[in-house]
Amino acid sequence: MLLVLASTIATLIVGAGNATQSYSFIVALEVVGFIISLILFTYLAYKQIKQPYKHAFYVAILYWLISLSMGLLMEIFLNVPVVPLAFLFPFLLNVIAVLLGTLGGIQLRQKLSTRIKAI
Repeated sequence: MLLVLASTIATLIVGAGNATQSYSFIVALEVVGFIISLILFTYLAYKQIKQPYKHAFYVAILYWLISLSMGLLMEIFLNVPVVPLAFLFPFLLNVIAVLLGTLGGIQLRQKLSTRIKAI
């Protein structure tokens, strides 16, 4: 669902012409995907009391495996070549989103819990 949302937003930003072929679409898709992932991991860490990093990495691995399997299926059925760099860059952005989002969610939960206890 988040992949479809990111793709739709990137298409709206770039335009519907040859959006999937352009460099600006790919950059917009990666930026929007990073922001959505960051929000998702912040929310997940805010809600998870025990082991928030563990759950965040499970979600990140699932997201990356879906992306990898889609790339492999495109190579098998559509003869689109798989470029390893095309999977490495989103993976690194996803790792950064996991770390920053989880840290932000933990800090937000601690900040809100100390403010509630102070009242």
